[in-house]
Amino acid sequence: MAQQKKPRTLSGATTNKAPKISGAEAATQRELLRQAREREERERKVRRTVTFGTLGVVVIGLVVLLIAVVVPALSKKAAAAGSYGLTVGADSAPVTVDIYQDFICPYCGQFDRAQSADLKSLVDAGSVKVVFHVMNFLDSSSNGTKYSTRAADAFVTVAKQQPSAALAFDTALYTDQPAEGSDGLTDAQIADRARSAGVSDSVIATFANQPNLDFVTKSNQAAFDEGIQSTPTVKINGTVFKGDLYTAGAFKTAIQAAK
Repeated sequence: MAQQKKPRTLSGATTNKAPKISGAEAATQRELLRQAREREERERKVRRTVTFGTLGVVVIGLVVLLIAVVVPALSKKAAAAGSYGLTVGADSAPVTVDIYQDFICPYCGQFDRAQSADLKSLVDAGSVKVVFHVMNFLDSSSNGTKYSTRAADAFVTVAKQQPSAALAFDTALYTDQPAEGSDGLTDAQIADRARSAGVSDSVIATFANQPNLDFVTKSNQAAFDEGIQSTPTVKINGTVFKGDLYTAGAFKTAIQAAK
């Protein structure tokens, strides 16, 4: 009878039974397995922490970028668009006219003398609100007296404290306008022009303290930031008017068409 072959073990020996493992060896294997699992769990937690930590850094970086770049840009646009505008007229008026001006600019004077009567009638009728943007970039054209700033400061004071007299005071400052390159009006003459426009003595008394110098400087810069390159620049409902600014008629027609 042929001898039956037995399975070959790794050691080369033949056997019909699996090798026996003692209780101590089994306990050791279980402990090693437990340690391996704990090590794997710790590594998984570390990987998860690093991943979320990296995402947190990215999110924080985006927030910092938003605060540092986007928010100031939006704020700057908002300031340029309206923070330093002085509104005269009803907020409900269907047409908004923006006027960028320097009180020693001769062309601003020509514009006012040609258009002020029509603007006043339209404002009084509730058809238009006028937003003045004062500028002082021509301070150097008044022999060191800074007339542009002084006149603008007085106008801002009136527009804030007695807006009903602002249009008349604006026109008074352009009546017999001092020439570019002159000393401009004295403080006393500015006060006289305000008084002739119906500004109260209590408001005029505040001119001496020049309470709005910072406003004037920032208004000037806001206009430049908005892209204003010359005065007068006049907009009707946000669009620059490119018609005749210095002859009455065309400007009023354009305003009425904008309604």
